[in-house]
Amino acid sequence: MIVSHLARMIHRTLQNLPPGINPEEHPVLGPVVTQVRLHLGGRLPQTEDEWEEALARLLAEIVVAGWDRYRAPGVAQLDEHRAVGSFNGPGGLYTVEASSRREAYMEARREWVYRLLTQG
Repeated sequence: MIVSHLARMIHRTLQNLPPGINPEEHPVLGPVVTQVRLHLGGRLPQTEDEWEEALARLLAEIVVAGWDRYRAPGVAQLDEHRAVGSFNGPGGLYTVEASSRREAYMEARREWVYRLLTQG
């Protein structure tokens, strides 16, 4: 749902640019527009639906590339009531302690995806 809203916002903002303005030079959206164009092989989406698909696929590609590069977070049980989740990825080593393996793994995955999307 968030990708739909972002796609709508980007599409409408770019539609309202003055004629002759390069969307990649937009002070806020320019970097996003450039990444989408590069991901699509040089073209830009023309509709909200195309923007939604392009953004979703770009985000998915970032996660897939991160998975290949850094591998998935791991988890280990420390004792009966403690587990630790960890990964070595963007931003370096990360560990989190939690009361269960599931919670530790979930927290490590959440941080892993966050770092992939913000630090690449």
